[in-house]
Amino acid sequence: MTERLRLRPGEHHEIRLPGRGAAGYVWSSHVGGDADVVAVSLHAAPFPADWPPQAGHSADEIATIEALKPGQATLVLEQRRPWEQESAALEHRDYDITVA
Repeated sequence: MTERLRLRPGEHHEIRLPGRGAAGYVWSSHVGGDADVVAVSLHAAPFPADWPPQAGHSADEIATIEALKPGQATLVLEQRRPWEQESAALEHRDYDITVA
């Protein structure tokens, strides 16, 4: 299912993604359509201060979408192991983004 996002130029939107880095999985992003309408960055979410990380625990990841200029873009987020690029993604998310 495709999620629709409507943003204004200069606005930022964060998407929290489940982390499975301890098992080798990472998230990747691909922007389509008017690719210069948004910028996407991925980074690890911080662990809560009162919850020390344990062995085998994975930090969630955050996808930050920055709306740059008016237009339409698509965003695909996929979670897979980097050495398994030909395999189906463990998780897949689609977004239609309107910047106006």
